[in-house]
Amino acid sequence: MKTKLIALFVISTFLVSCNTTRPTDVKKSDTQKITSIKYGNIISSMPVKIKGEGSVIGATAGGLIGGLLGTQVCGEKETAGTKCQDIAIVYGTIGGATIGYVTEALLGNHDGYQYIIDIDNNSEDVAIVQGNKTLLENGGRVVIIYGDTIRVLPYTE
Repeated sequence: MKTKLIALFVISTFLVSCNTTRPTDVKKSDTQKITSIKYGNIISSMPVKIKGEGSVIGATAGGLIGGLLGTQVCGEKETAGTKCQDIAIVYGTIGGATIGYVTEALLGNHDGYQYIIDIDNNSEDVAIVQGNKTLLENGGRVVIIYGDTIRVLPYTE
């Protein structure tokens, strides 16, 4: 039973934290919307490490699983006037929430690039960080798609 709960915790935390910032991945909520676009040229690019972030979802999943694991500890014994199992549930929930939050953050770490882009017909340049393994070349022509998220994609005329 404990092995199954631990496996469930690891799998659910992994699935919750498998988000991506790849420019070719589009969320369903971003479909069938009007977005604005701009064109430009990449002035410079630099590799960056994108740090994952924990969320309420990871903490909640971890807390639920930790609490369930706490129910499997020490049964009806009493410690300091309280059932040992009740204490284990509280500590399991707190520990599980912490582990879920941290695990989600660690699994979200990935590589990306920061691009400085000269926007056509605009006196100001923009800097955009994007998670991607494929580098867009300096001097390359790009299209910037503005929506709930911003995506930079290569553009050929």
